[in-house]
Amino acid sequence: MKVYAPNVHLFAFQLYKNSNNPSVNKNFLWKTGDEIVDTTLHQDLHLSQRIDVNKKPNSPRVDLLKDAEVIDNNYAISFAGKVPLNQTQDVLIKGFAHPLRIYDSYSLWLNLRRPEQEDDNPTPDIDITFLSQFNQNNCLTFKEHPLFLGQTLLITAWLTGAKDKKVIKQIAEECLTAIFPDIQKQPPFNRQGELFGSPIFEYGLFSQISNYQHVLIWLFADEQADIKFNQCYQELLDLFFFRTKVVKAYKDSREIYKQLDAAYLQIEAEIDKVPKVGEQKSIDTANLTDLKNQLKALPQLALTYTRLLRNLEEYQNTIAINAYNYDERLQKIHAIIGENINFLETFSQKNCPYFQQQINADLGYFRHGSELLGRAVDSIRGIVEIEQAERDRSLENTIQVLGIGFGGGAIASGIIVQHIDKINQPLTVISPNNPPHPFYASLLLSVLATFFFIGIGWLITKRQYHPRDKK
Repeated sequence: MKVYAPNVHLFAFQLYKNSNNPSVNKNFLWKTGDEIVDTTLHQDLHLSQRIDVNKKPNSPRVDLLKDAEVIDNNYAISFAGKVPLNQTQDVLIKGFAHPLRIYDSYSLWLNLRRPEQEDDNPTPDIDITFLSQFNQNNCLTFKEHPLFLGQTLLITAWLTGAKDKKVIKQIAEECLTAIFPDIQKQPPFNRQGELFGSPIFEYGLFSQISNYQHVLIWLFADEQADIKFNQCYQELLDLFFFRTKVVKAYKDSREIYKQLDAAYLQIEAEIDKVPKVGEQKSIDTANLTDLKNQLKALPQLALTYTRLLRNLEEYQNTIAINAYNYDERLQKIHAIIGENINFLETFSQKNCPYFQQQINADLGYFRHGSELLGRAVDSIRGIVEIEQAERDRSLENTIQVLGIGFGGGAIASGIIVQHIDKINQPLTVISPNNPPHPFYASLLLSVLATFFFIGIGWLITKRQYHPRDKK
């Protein structure tokens, strides 16, 4: 099948803030734009050299092209070249690259198109398979990068002649296949509708968020769609930007969800290690050391867990803010066009609320983990404190008993020493024929006295801590 004047619009976005890592390439967006044009038309735009990223630093929206590069108030870099249509014919391709800064991000609107006219004559219809020339080596799909937010690929083409709905859907599928010949890289069909009176098809499912790619195929039934597109192209660019921010936040929230889920399992495992009430009567030294180590480790786990919860809340806020901004741009588009834009409203009315509800449910579930951590820390601290108090009391009792015993023994020894003058008698072997030597008698009496007073001390300490005395 053939279409007239096909266009490929690539809207790509990258953060320029929040990167303190000097190894991160902040020119990633411009470099990739250069690579796309070089792959398609073998031209190097040198985007990073033709823009001024420091222009109007406090303005929320800035055209970044240097003033010396601006021609006729056009802040986009235009280019043209030829690509082979077949083995014997080359065709003209035009395009432009429009670099901007929008709030905290860089934006690149890159266009590649078969012009509507050439030498003041309408260009002929062209086979849909020609679209493959725009995505050689899958160059239109940006690679992963720490600062990259996402992209929207919009393909427009004019329908030739009257087409019924089945044929139009087939044309859209053929356009998708031409752009993504590898079926593994084709985003799945999502929905179809109308925008500005012309059929539009959306590809990419949020249920496959980890590999999500947003593609729109918009087939112009008449010139009104093209006119209205040009009337609100700035608002549409902003719309795609806010949409990308929402999708990126939701995608990142799913990664945080995985980390929280793993941390939650770790919390449960730590809680399972806490001794249950009545599980054991005493805790040995090794177990007490383990509990103390656990008491040191749990606050660090709690800190990590709290940080993950905070990140999840931040993504929820990011979605709310950008969904609001998305709605504002919708109102501007509606004011310009003055007609139904339900196709664009679906994202803010259905998808954004779903994202927020999902994250809210996640927060509700995982906040229990913080409560469990708090209870576990309190339980372990209580066990350790009780056990330590018991050991301190036991040591105190031992010291008291030994103090009383040795004190009493010392007193007894002092009394016995009064008879030390008899110690000069020669030592004899204890036998029935020989009376005990005074030395043996004094030694025995001292030992007996010591044990007697130790017993007295033990009775005193036992009485002191008797359960009936505790009220």
